[in-house]
Amino acid sequence: MTLQITLMQTTDLHGTLRGYDYLADKPVDTGGLSRVATLIRQCRNEQPNTLLFDCGDMLQGSVTCDLLARHELNQTGAHPVIAAMNSLHYDAAAPGNHDFDYGADFLFESISTAQFPFLCCNLHRTGSGLIPGPPAFAPHRVLERCFRDTQGAMHRLRIGVTGCLPPQTLEWDHHLATEFHIRDMVSAVREEVAAMRKTGCDLIVILAHSGLEIGDRAGAENAILPLAALEGVDAVLGGHTHARFPGPGALPHPAINVETGLIHGTPVVMSGFWGSHLGAIDLTLERTAGAGWRVKQAVPRLVPTGTPPNTPPASEDPEILSITRPAHEATLARIREPVGETRTPLHSFFSLFANDAALQLVARAQAGFLREAIHGTDLAHLPLLSAAAPFKTGRRSGVDHYTHVPPGPLTRRSLADLYLYPNPFCALRVTGAVLRHWLEYSASLFARLDPDNAAPQPLLRDAFPGYKFDVICGVSYEIDISRPARFDDNGMLLDPETRRIRNLRWNGRRVTDTMEFIVATNAFRAHGIGFPPELGYDPTPEIVFESPVWTRDILRRYVTTHSPLDFEIQRNWSFTPLGGVRSLVATSPKARAYLDDPQLPSVEDLGDTPEGFMQLCLRI
Repeated sequence: MTLQITLMQTTDLHGTLRGYDYLADKPVDTGGLSRVATLIRQCRNEQPNTLLFDCGDMLQGSVTCDLLARHELNQTGAHPVIAAMNSLHYDAAAPGNHDFDYGADFLFESISTAQFPFLCCNLHRTGSGLIPGPPAFAPHRVLERCFRDTQGAMHRLRIGVTGCLPPQTLEWDHHLATEFHIRDMVSAVREEVAAMRKTGCDLIVILAHSGLEIGDRAGAENAILPLAALEGVDAVLGGHTHARFPGPGALPHPAINVETGLIHGTPVVMSGFWGSHLGAIDLTLERTAGAGWRVKQAVPRLVPTGTPPNTPPASEDPEILSITRPAHEATLARIREPVGETRTPLHSFFSLFANDAALQLVARAQAGFLREAIHGTDLAHLPLLSAAAPFKTGRRSGVDHYTHVPPGPLTRRSLADLYLYPNPFCALRVTGAVLRHWLEYSASLFARLDPDNAAPQPLLRDAFPGYKFDVICGVSYEIDISRPARFDDNGMLLDPETRRIRNLRWNGRRVTDTMEFIVATNAFRAHGIGFPPELGYDPTPEIVFESPVWTRDILRRYVTTHSPLDFEIQRNWSFTPLGGVRSLVATSPKARAYLDDPQLPSVEDLGDTPEGFMQLCLRI
């Protein structure tokens, strides 16, 4: 006797409800829950035995979500993300770390209208001492569903579902630390699985807002590998890192089978981000006398919503378009409001390998805000620096994922394109030693170049995210990429003897270890991202000023005051010359309009890659 069941998954939607790019103010033919909905309905038509889950980060990440959180849209009723998910009859969801970005109260208010449970077993309310308080969400739910077997007979199954999210959430959203306690995902899920098995569950599914990394250290951010190894788990649905699995790019490990989608023999699926794919695991269950139901076969797969070669994209579901239309139209009206003008092109096409105006504009706005805030205080005597990182740098996110604001009018849309996230402002007091440490970690973006190798060499390390590449304005420095990186992608020390940062100077003076600075940045960076404990900062950077004001609002104020923008890009960092070593880097084809930028190293256009990127050869 066999049953065929399909588990469907979305993850990291980040409020992407439609195929519309609000930052470019134009429709796009990929992504969005409206397209995923079409695939969901197709799957249900083909397979009556289905379950639908989400693995978190659905309420933050789009312009619409930002405006809703700030009550700048006249929205009534359910949050449009939840309303759309209700219409698709989700069976359960897990929260993601970014779902807390607007505050826990906003999250719980938003999901109060959900017609499906939100599950998380490792997040607790604050208890007494080291003892966690009650769970913040239901730790698990046993879903009872009737499914038809291959002979047409109906069977009632008990499906146990639990969720989890990274312990680092309390560092990233530091305002949660007084209200919540987060346990290690693996140990919490292990306990929950055992409890569900005791109740006689036929199937156990894990909704993990977590990705893949090698290792099984306690408290890991990405714990899919050890979660899949837990006894009693039948399927793991993951996310968080925006990666896709099964598929190319998975880490090499004997327990990971990229072809079959099995990890430690357990089916795993991660369906990308922004509705790029529908994840699915096709299960064949077999019932044997006295042993109940067991998984006989599992086939994880990804169904794209975009445009594979020679096939059209999935159509947008009319019901989801109707549900989201009021929020969509209100968002368009808001983002088109004018705020100023720029005569300087602002883009991120070269942000990872040259000085650029977009980052320096953000840095200037932050510095001006901080200068005003500390005027007349005992911090005002410190040299003032400002750190900014690019958020849209293509790479894994695709050829269209770049900031591009050409000369002309600036709108609220332009500012959201320049500063993607709703990060509050923050300032740090650091020593020269910490500043150098900070820049060394940032410089870990780059691969090591061999000056004796005449062949072109890749410039960037694939796994190091662009948003961790902080450029610190107010000092000047060189990055010597003939030296090995000091840190790995997660901040672990690789080589304590190496140094890439050279000629670090402030106001023409060499920066010493004991000099002190105040650095404008954002709360997301100051409270953990960019300062993992493994970096061993000594002393630890001190937060000396915090504001609930978003950096995007600071940017708007600066643009309004200084419009029209027309400034010369400062050359505050550069690569140490390596005698013309050739290095390869990819960017948007739209960057061809700016190849005469004097900030660029010597550059050669090698044409477009099969993925649509423009390939450049830099001489360093």
